[in-house]
Amino acid sequence: MVNTTVYFRTDQGDALLGVPYGNISGDARRLLELIDGIASVDVITHKVPLSVQVQLDEIFAQLLSENLIAEKYQVDSGAETENTTLANDEKYLKTMPVRPKSSEVGTEAKDAGSETKRRIDLENELADVRSQLAATKARQKEVESVCRSLEQQVAAYEHAKNAGSAENMQQIPAKIEAGKVLHDSLDNLNQLNQALIDQQKILDGTLKLRSFQMQLSATQSQEEIDVKEDKEVHSNPHYKKLRGLEFFKGFANAELLHFLKLAKWQNVRAGERILHEGDVGMPFFVIVSGSVKVVRKAQVLATLGRGEFFGEFAYLSEDQPLRSAQVAAASDCELLVVEPMDVEFSSVQMRLHVVEALLRGQVKRALLSSQRVDSLLSHADIPHEPH
Repeated sequence: MVNTTVYFRTDQGDALLGVPYGNISGDARRLLELIDGIASVDVITHKVPLSVQVQLDEIFAQLLSENLIAEKYQVDSGAETENTTLANDEKYLKTMPVRPKSSEVGTEAKDAGSETKRRIDLENELADVRSQLAATKARQKEVESVCRSLEQQVAAYEHAKNAGSAENMQQIPAKIEAGKVLHDSLDNLNQLNQALIDQQKILDGTLKLRSFQMQLSATQSQEEIDVKEDKEVHSNPHYKKLRGLEFFKGFANAELLHFLKLAKWQNVRAGERILHEGDVGMPFFVIVSGSVKVVRKAQVLATLGRGEFFGEFAYLSEDQPLRSAQVAAASDCELLVVEPMDVEFSSVQMRLHVVEALLRGQVKRALLSSQRVDSLLSHADIPHEPH
């Protein structure tokens, strides 16, 4: 159907419109009322609701088949078409019968026009509502998807939490609260155990390097070197002080001589603080004479004497080297200060014996701490859970 086509009502179409409850009704009747021999199909299309527009061709075909309307002419461009149109209009006006218009028909047409406008407004509003509904449904699906994802995450978290709780229930240690002294002792024991693990790693690596270096030095005359170094070490004024210390028990004379060269001597007065808790530092200390007290949070953890060492936790830790306790001189002390980097760049044998000395001392402290904990537990009124 051409949108520029103009239709007019036939006598039969006018007759049907004059009957309120005739054979034509609904959308076909409303469309028939708009056909006046002037408005084109395109103009009429914009005056009907959307629901009528989709079936406009079908309604026009019905009206034509029932001889209720007839085609008047087609609007074309150009002067020739305009002249033809004028001529056709004049011919049409001459042949068109004159029909009286009653006030009743005018009122009915006015009411039909208002009803059509209202219907158009309602259908446009309905189209907007449907569009908003579609957008809302899409948003709802998006929100539901997010909610499902969050629910899955919560479920996974609860599952992991429950699994962790079950595992913790199987691993809950005996609840022992025998005061601050017992707590600090257990804490110290844990640190010592961790230090033993760290030192064991260093020892494993050092043993591998020791084997390699011994192969490289196999061609040297070890006996001649030992004789030369024995003379040099015995002439050192500090030799006798170090040789009797537990720390240097496994050191050969050559290694002891080298240690005397890399370590620094420090004399400390009684009551003087040597290390502060929380400070950053790497050196560790060997006590040549005198004694020191190790304190954490105003609690004395240990008293160390001749041949023992302290400050090794910072050296052995792979994390930031923070001092875990405060150390103060209990009496006048003579100390050897050892920089870890000096040990690292020394011979493999030297590194091995330093690690061995630290390991022996840590094992000794671990045993003493364990005995101390057992003693505290035996004096504390704490019920033991059956194993």
